[in-house]
Amino acid sequence: AEEAEEALELGKHVMLFSDNVSEEDERRLKELGNEKGLLVMGPDCGTSILSGVPLAFANVIQRGSIGVAGAAGTGIQEVCAAIERFGGGISHAIGTGGRDLHEEIGGLTMKNALAMLDRDPQTKVITVVSKPPAPKVEAELKGILAGLSKPCSVVFLGDKKAVKDGNVVYSTTLTDAAREAVRLCGLPVMEEKEQPLPEEKLSGAPKILGLYSGGAIAAEAVLLIR
Repeated sequence: AEEAEEALELGKHVMLFSDNVSEEDERRLKELGNEKGLLVMGPDCGTSILSGVPLAFANVIQRGSIGVAGAAGTGIQEVCAAIERFGGGISHAIGTGGRDLHEEIGGLTMKNALAMLDRDPQTKVITVVSKPPAPKVEAELKGILAGLSKPCSVVFLGDKKAVKDGNVVYSTTLTDAAREAVRLCGLPVMEEKEQPLPEEKLSGAPKILGLYSGGAIAAEAVLLIR
């Protein structure tokens, strides 16, 4: 927290990979960052892509006009990779840290990131990715999203219905959110053909086998299985 505060005072954006920062310090740092027009990505931020540069656990994704703001690192990674598969590209992907949408933090970095992406001339469509936010924060974000000048594709994992509300499309899965972002850009969506499983894999009792690395992808898998 001390190093992050010093960086902010020097006018630098901050990415805090460590989650060894108290919520009290997190809120204080994010309030300071917002006052100075600087991003505080994290604590507990493992993924960002800024101006095409992947930071920490991030993939190299083709540049484009879709900006991503996410409170889920593996969620950002999956959405960005899917956007590329569907024919789109990323202007920036801003990680907020896993606690940002808790009520104690109030989505301070998410709100700042959305304002920055709305002003960014490279960004034509905004995508938001998160595990379920605190109800109060979710309500605030929905109001902010409705007031942005750019169309938005949003996935709050756990939502059970896909809904369109003005310029905002709410999806239920990471893949659907990526597809909607590409569609909102006016690009043709390059759908992939699903490959059938080999016959020998289909015999016997049905089984579910998976390896999930990261909270967002694991959470989505549980939701889909349910």
